[in-house]
Amino acid sequence: MRNLPLLLALLLLSVLLAATSAQASLLPLPDQAQPFLAADEEEGESEEDEGETEVAEESGTCTIEDEEDVQLCAEIAREERESAEAEECVLEGASATVVANPGKRRLRLTLRYRTLKPSAVTVTASLRGAKGSLLLGTDQARFHRSGVYRDTFTLAEKQVKKALGAREVNVDLHAVNTPPSCRVHVTARRGGGARKLSWS
Repeated sequence: MRNLPLLLALLLLSVLLAATSAQASLLPLPDQAQPFLAADEEEGESEEDEGETEVAEESGTCTIEDEEDVQLCAEIAREERESAEAEECVLEGASATVVANPGKRRLRLTLRYRTLKPSAVTVTASLRGAKGSLLLGTDQARFHRSGVYRDTFTLAEKQVKKALGAREVNVDLHAVNTPPSCRVHVTARRGGGARKLSWS
């Protein structure tokens, strides 16, 4: 019986230890475990960022991280723009012939052209020579895949003198709804000894 108080004390101590360990298992994780979760979250975020970068590269956008990337992205953007404009251009080429009839004060422009597809084209013609330049006019016509465009200009008395002194005709062609870089410029020059206004 002398050992009874000692046994009761040990029993009470073991009960207290069991209760304490049960409560400890219910307590939240200490702060030291938090960095592991944060690292996992950061990994998840970086995976998402990589996915966004992959999507950005697939969609044609450019990611800029330093000066080299800025130059590279600018070059890529310029090449994409030029490629898109080249796809939009429809005029392939043209050649011009001009014949004047001073007695009737008329000038006839004949233009042979080629296009990638039928489209509306603005045609602007002008003459240039020793007596100055002369704007003949601007017209809009429907061009087929290939063909001949003709236009006749009636000239005033002063314009006939400029036309007879002209050395070249300039024709600018621009398909409607295409970039300015798609313009086609055609120049026809008159031979040095020709008395008649006729170029090809």
